[in-house]
Amino acid sequence: VQVGDLVVQVLPKADRTGDADKWRQALLTMLRTVHRLPLTSTNETHLHQRHSSILDFFYDLYVQDVHGLVRRGLVKKYRRRSGNLTALKGRIDWPSHLRDNLLHKERFHVQHQVYDRDHLLHALLKQALGIVRRTTVDPLTAGRVDDVSWAFEEVTDMALDRRALERIRLDRKTKPYARAVDLARMIVLGHSPDVHAGDMPLVGLLFDMNDLFERFVLRVLHRAADAHPELDVDVTGQARVPFWARKVIKPDIVLRVKREEAFKTVIVDTKWKVPRDGQPADADLKQMFAYNVQLGSTRSVLLYPSSEGLKPTASNYHAGHWTSHVEHGCGLAYANLFDEGGKLRPEAGGQLLTELLIQ
Repeated sequence: VQVGDLVVQVLPKADRTGDADKWRQALLTMLRTVHRLPLTSTNETHLHQRHSSILDFFYDLYVQDVHGLVRRGLVKKYRRRSGNLTALKGRIDWPSHLRDNLLHKERFHVQHQVYDRDHLLHALLKQALGIVRRTTVDPLTAGRVDDVSWAFEEVTDMALDRRALERIRLDRKTKPYARAVDLARMIVLGHSPDVHAGDMPLVGLLFDMNDLFERFVLRVLHRAADAHPELDVDVTGQARVPFWARKVIKPDIVLRVKREEAFKTVIVDTKWKVPRDGQPADADLKQMFAYNVQLGSTRSVLLYPSSEGLKPTASNYHAGHWTSHVEHGCGLAYANLFDEGGKLRPEAGGQLLTELLIQ
């Protein structure tokens, strides 16, 4: 979060003993995996040496992406325009034409299509560039914004809120825009131009760590399943399961593994928190009970980031009137994914997948 020249980094520490550098790097590792960020050992070192914050790094990465799009050539789209012209093009807007041109026979109020670069996609990129230019504390990034701003001079400024940004859809021609659009969305939605009575803009990139951790674990498990075909496991994320009327439940991750002639189902729900005294919350246990019943699973797992002193545990649910014919339970597991430097351990995915399957 940046207010004026003040930058505050809120790191997603999963324990009380880990150092800040480890969790800063762990955040970058998760973002790289989930958001396809081109972080290498070289530019990660560059980040630590040159940029004062992760926010500045995202700024610089965004501006680099926009430079690449401009060099490639910004995509044109058709859009509808209306105007009172001296040439007849498109179709006449008769109500407006009769209202405006009763005394101007040489004019036509028409609606027609134009094919240019003035559309919502570029309005988003332009607005994000403006935010970067006004708020960055890195003069090199500011200079790069100035170098590329000319390409958006003819783009109309638009009021962009979350609903407007949800309308953006990429097609075959605009597929190269994907990462720049993701970054621009984060920048625009994280920007607050007026902080109460102050005149300093606030901008921040705050990530929902539960969502980020879930997507990161899903990617890690997908890769592990591909690397270990002998496990014969299918990994699915956010499967929609009918629950009540039109309501559905969506387990974070479902593992289905073939055992002889049947399938074993393991349901995994990720939690970016440390359970107090190693005990799960009542609401989480009830949630996993519902998952077991609806998906016919005998085992579900609450998966937390690893934390010193906490060990895996499991227990069965007590038999109820409608569930006395089958035993099913829930376990607690801890994902040891990062090394001391905050990077993904090479063997972490395979180990985690194996541990979940034997829960």
